Amino acid sequence: MENNYILYFDEIDKKDLSLVGGKGANLGEMTKAGFPVPFGFCVTTESYKEFINYNKLYDFIIEEIKDANLENIATIGAKIREKIEQAEMPKKVEEEIIKAADKIGIDNYYAVRSSATAEDLAFASFAGQQDTYLNIKGKASLINSVRNCWASLFTDRAILYRLQNKIEHEKVHMSVVVQKMVLPDIAGIMFTADPVSGHRGIISIDASFGLGEALVSGLVSPDIYKFNKKKKEIIDKTIAEKKLAIMPIQGGGTKKVDITGEKSTNQVMKDSEIKRLAELGMKIEKHYGCPQDIEWCLENGELYIVQSRAITSLFPLPTPNNNDDNAHVYISINHLQVMTDPMSPLGIDLYRDMLPFGKNIKREEKYKILASAGGRIYADVSGLMCSERIKEKSLDLLKNADALMAEALGELLKRKDFEEKFRGKKTNIKPFLKYIAPVAVKVMKNLIFTNPEGTIEFMNNYIKQREEDTLKTILNAKQGAERLNIIYEKASLYEDAKKVIPYLAPGIIAFKLLEKLEMKLLGTNNYTNIIAKGLEGNITTEMGLLTGDLADMVRRSQSLIDEFENEDYETLASRINEVKGNEEFKIFFNDFINMYGVRASGEIDIARDRWTENPEPLVKSILATIKTSEEGAHREEYKNTIKKAKAATENMIEEIQKKHGKIKAKVAKRLIFVLRNSFPIREHHKFMMMRLCMIFKKELLKEAENLVAKGNLNEEKDIFYVNFSELYRAIENNESLKTIVEQRKEEYEHYKKLNAPRVITSEGEEIKGGYKIGNLPKGALPGIPVSSGVIEGIAKVITDPSKAALNKGEILVAPFTDPGWTPLFINAAGLVMEVGGLLTHGTVVAREYGIPAVVGISEATQKIKTGQKIRVDGNNGYVMVIEE
Repeated sequence: MENNYILYFDEIDKKDLSLVGGKGANLGEMTKAGFPVPFGFCVTTESYKEFINYNKLYDFIIEEIKDANLENIATIGAKIREKIEQAEMPKKVEEEIIKAADKIGIDNYYAVRSSATAEDLAFASFAGQQDTYLNIKGKASLINSVRNCWASLFTDRAILYRLQNKIEHEKVHMSVVVQKMVLPDIAGIMFTADPVSGHRGIISIDASFGLGEALVSGLVSPDIYKFNKKKKEIIDKTIAEKKLAIMPIQGGGTKKVDITGEKSTNQVMKDSEIKRLAELGMKIEKHYGCPQDIEWCLENGELYIVQSRAITSLFPLPTPNNNDDNAHVYISINHLQVMTDPMSPLGIDLYRDMLPFGKNIKREEKYKILASAGGRIYADVSGLMCSERIKEKSLDLLKNADALMAEALGELLKRKDFEEKFRGKKTNIKPFLKYIAPVAVKVMKNLIFTNPEGTIEFMNNYIKQREEDTLKTILNAKQGAERLNIIYEKASLYEDAKKVIPYLAPGIIAFKLLEKLEMKLLGTNNYTNIIAKGLEGNITTEMGLLTGDLADMVRRSQSLIDEFENEDYETLASRINEVKGNEEFKIFFNDFINMYGVRASGEIDIARDRWTENPEPLVKSILATIKTSEEGAHREEYKNTIKKAKAATENMIEEIQKKHGKIKAKVAKRLIFVLRNSFPIREHHKFMMMRLCMIFKKELLKEAENLVAKGNLNEEKDIFYVNFSELYRAIENNESLKTIVEQRKEEYEHYKKLNAPRVITSEGEEIKGGYKIGNLPKGALPGIPVSSGVIEGIAKVITDPSKAALNKGEILVAPFTDPGWTPLFINAAGLVMEVGGLLTHGTVVAREYGIPAVVGISEATQKIKTGQKIRVDGNNGYVMVIEE
């Protein structure tokens, strides 16, 4: 072939991505694999480039777009589109297009769709961002439609999307798919994994009469059918009331048709057709090796596939998986650590290495139990769920940490279908008992007899020793693999737990016992909570108090205030040490940073900047304290809290003695004594982890320095984007890590948009815990939950997006949304729509932005008024007006 202006579907496969874009490559691949794809051809990116060059449009586009921002996108886009639509099609390109259409049949009706080449970014979902022209017939219309598709690269939405995702405009080229038009009786979407629950074993099909466009554009509510892959049967049907269909018109174009009478409430597809379609979906999924979102249609009983792409909004499955036939259930360690952002790959590995988990357990085995998914850590708790007693104990413990997680796990374990699949091996708890028995003896001894007054001192010394020992051992090892092995060895808190629990546990137990005792003897629960506050020696409280002290010292000196207001945060420490005078402050500040500089937000991820590396959060909190509170106020408050705790102690003991005698009062006194002395160390172990992390981080950055010097990494911080085994390999075999790092950065950005579930099964089903709502609450507006989460906020009812704006945090209430609404989603905290199913535009965007959404609420835009406070429950599928 002398040029590459045109490629037929049967000439295309994956390697032609840059010529035909994601959609085109996909259609080619499916055609070659023998799936029923209506035939057609792609007008390649070579044609697009030829067209742009021929009309000298490159410089014009770059010039126009260089200053694009949210305010002026519409004007810029319109100007570029107009210029493209009026430009001339080069003769040789036009001839090739007509020749191809002639070969397939110039009298056919065609669907003309755009296929952008940047769609191959693994996680960028360009779905529905460019244009589609249906029912096109004749040479002139065909050429016009191709040109209009090219122009659609510059819709407001497409420009905005590239700005947000930092994709260079000139790097995106456009191919156009010209496909023989099927005139379907029925069309729709099929997901080969349930897009709401994430269950990989369930296929979800949306179907409506007429063309699929009505569904994608959100004009009609579809029938929804669910199909179980394993059992090969339909397990659920939601039959929608169908008011209209979009039908093709003879001679080109489409029209809306009203549906009336029986047809409007009938099931769109026959059961046999649903089954045939689902089985085809399973074959396509197998071909691609991951869950697919498939556009299909049915014409005279024949099935056609018009498009298939990976579902990008699914939360990934936990890996490594346990490759057995049992169902496994995982809980999110990140939720328990209150850090639901994704972590870096090295951060995940190091944190898993630290968790006290068996003595000589191999890393691979440990990672199976502490798997990772979507940049979060998930613990496989299946083994604990076999024995009723352990199950109950575990759920009780979990309730304290995260009630919704316990609720969700409890729900799952009660489900019949899960019980059948759940024949997990019992966890062998003998090693655990052997480990815990001597520890438990010490805990009881410390709870009942020992004087707990030295607890805090013991813990502070323990941390100091542990640090010195770790540092010494690391520095004695050779740099490279040997040093990495030492980090692995020294990271484990297995031995520490043995030594620390006997001091920590008595405080926690005393707290729980005291609560119970107060309830039982006095019938109240007000003393214990006051007594457990203002604990002296708690490392985190001390840090807060010292921050307040720093603020007080800064507020007295204008030169210090100036340094703190200078936003070059990373030079703060050196700037402060050069300030004239302020000697006392310098010593105080340096001591503070030496002690607490290891802290950070999201600190369980080693990759996060610590305060020593970037003190911005600390500076901001100090400045806010200076602006919003009085000097010394923090110390005053703390003194008062301690005073109240001591008074509550005396009152409680006195009241118990009066009502129940001396012995019970003595028990309470002992519990309070242990609580006040032992409970303050409950934050110490986390602090120790962070101190150790900083040691490890410095060492890992030295490794990174070597890798950068050898040209195997671009910059030192990139080391956190690889895992330990990749790091070993790179060091031992002198391998480059640059490609992996690029890929991981892209993954990380994608993971940030995903809502991490608290509980997920090995089939990818996300189990949502709701606090028990028998049926819906009174006055709730029921709908279909399509994007999970619950949000409360002020409603903004919008029926025309071009005339309205949404403030940050408002909830968008709309009849439906199409791609023109996308800019509104940046500020939206939630979404409510009157029509829609799982693939309506708003639903897809809501899931990508991670905002809760409920659709299919009839007359939502009348029932909800702008300015009302509403709750959108995307787990249970309802909306509630809370305040007028």
